[in-house]
Amino acid sequence: MKNVLSSSELDDLLEYYELSKADSLSSQERLQYLNSFIEGALSSNQDSLIYKGLMRKTWLLSKIKQYDNAIKYSHQLYDLAKKNKDTLYIGYALTKLGRYHKNNNELIEAFKYFNESFKINRAVKDSLKAGQNLLYLANIQTFLGDYSGSKTTAIDGVKYLENGSDLRTLAGLYHRISVANLEQKSYPEALKYNTRTIGLAKDSTSIRAIGVNNILIFKNTKALILARQGNYQQAINLLKTLSSDSILQQDKREYTRVLNNLGYIQWLENNENKESEELLLTALKIREDLKDIQGLISSNYSLAKYYFDKNKVKSLSHAEAEYYNAKQRRSLRAILEALGLIFELREATSEEAKEFKQIHNELREINQSNREIYAVTRYENDKLSNENLILKAETARKERQRVIYLFTTLFLILGGGVVFYMFRQQYKREKIREVYNAEARISKKLHDELANDVYQLMTQMQNDQSDPEVLDKLEEIYHSTRDISREYNSFRTGKEYVTELSGMLSSYSSNGTKIIIKDIEEINWHAITPEKKIIVHRSLQELMVNMKKHSQAAIVAITFKKTPKGIVITYADTGIGVSAEEIIYSNGLRNTENRIKTIGGSFIFDSEKGKGFKAKINFPT
Repeated sequence: MKNVLSSSELDDLLEYYELSKADSLSSQERLQYLNSFIEGALSSNQDSLIYKGLMRKTWLLSKIKQYDNAIKYSHQLYDLAKKNKDTLYIGYALTKLGRYHKNNNELIEAFKYFNESFKINRAVKDSLKAGQNLLYLANIQTFLGDYSGSKTTAIDGVKYLENGSDLRTLAGLYHRISVANLEQKSYPEALKYNTRTIGLAKDSTSIRAIGVNNILIFKNTKALILARQGNYQQAINLLKTLSSDSILQQDKREYTRVLNNLGYIQWLENNENKESEELLLTALKIREDLKDIQGLISSNYSLAKYYFDKNKVKSLSHAEAEYYNAKQRRSLRAILEALGLIFELREATSEEAKEFKQIHNELREINQSNREIYAVTRYENDKLSNENLILKAETARKERQRVIYLFTTLFLILGGGVVFYMFRQQYKREKIREVYNAEARISKKLHDELANDVYQLMTQMQNDQSDPEVLDKLEEIYHSTRDISREYNSFRTGKEYVTELSGMLSSYSSNGTKIIIKDIEEINWHAITPEKKIIVHRSLQELMVNMKKHSQAAIVAITFKKTPKGIVITYADTGIGVSAEEIIYSNGLRNTENRIKTIGGSFIFDSEKGKGFKAKINFPT
């Protein structure tokens, strides 16, 4: 039961709260006033005041780096919010727990709490906080060296914020994607997202929103990307400009980052550069004065590489210093990096080798655990956002019957003998390639002969203005011919396959139709035979042609997913749909179904007038 406070009692209580915010007081004095406020709030049993006090206390404890206590009172905040079923404060508490565990270098716990906070904010449709939580998750994955996971998480975060006003978080997500691509050696993609990040700062308002220091960090990253591409002089010129920036010089941590990068890249361009050593040592000295452990890890690594061929003793000394600082920071990735250098520089490394293996396994397990934690959340997210892609139960029942029939048939075929089966498979592959080559020849003949002939005739008729309808008709024939050529054009099935498949799908976009392609790069296309790639390309092309001609769809979504049994490709559009009778008599859909069957797969579809068109392609790898 709540005890109603008198006006004077409430004023006294709030006075304690205001004193806890006074910067002129010591942290201990401020905490004392805050404890008095919380004590009064608890005695009055007024949850709004208790929330207010705990929110302030956890913040103040984190400011003075008492993270264990900050975590303790964040749990109290969470328990109260959960008892009241108050999703707003549950989200606040979970985010605080994530932050304070992260500051306390407890990254596994931090990841779990940020993930739970994301789920809460997603459930209440708070896109802003959901996107912020995904940035926290991506930052942790980057720190742990899980660049693939970081990129996936950051891309998901962008979906929540790309149409919002939180430019700082959006820039942070783009930056994470850029850094992940940089570490994965996808330099064009890294530069693309870095350019997109910097491009958000269009005017003074957006610059303030993102933060001038953050923009300087993004430009520093751009220099690293340029250097990795071999554009050393561009990178050096950019870093020199940054090093002379008065704003950056005031931020010693970022200033030393620029100095260290400048010295290292100058050495990469010319290992006899006299300025490199001085810049690297200057950055190291400033970082030692600042006690910047993370910065010291970077400086000692750079110096270990710099001295590697010049002075083995100095190189080993800096590698050991990096190892020592990485152990302090509990940076597993940096520990592995330092141990790798020590292995090359020191003869006796048995103890380090044991630790290397132990840390490597620990880091792998942490990243795997984090991926599994977010994978479940991501699955739930995809399930919520793709409910309109789920096929009807009746269609699923028919598909199960079809699969049972197919496997029964395959079992009987296998019973006939392995030799016959292998012969049949070889025959199928040859037929698929024959069809593909024939289609390529048709494409070339249509383009080189028919399209050019029609175009010449159209040009000749331009001199005759008496019959414009014929001329318009010929122009339609010409464009139709070019479309046929595009539909049956040849393509490569090697390492360029993903690019070509994405390009084909994207080519069907227009002002009235948006094409969404999800997780195409998550599939290991190298493990799929060229014959199956051809079938997939042609089948999806048939669906896109069908959409372009008939559906009038505003949005088309194509989702790729790897399952234990093979590959599942889901297609859905928001078009006008077709009746069951129209589906049955569609030659294009029958052709697609027959194609998929040749590779042991299945093709199911569902549509109603006015409810769009949905299809699912399933085939074994």
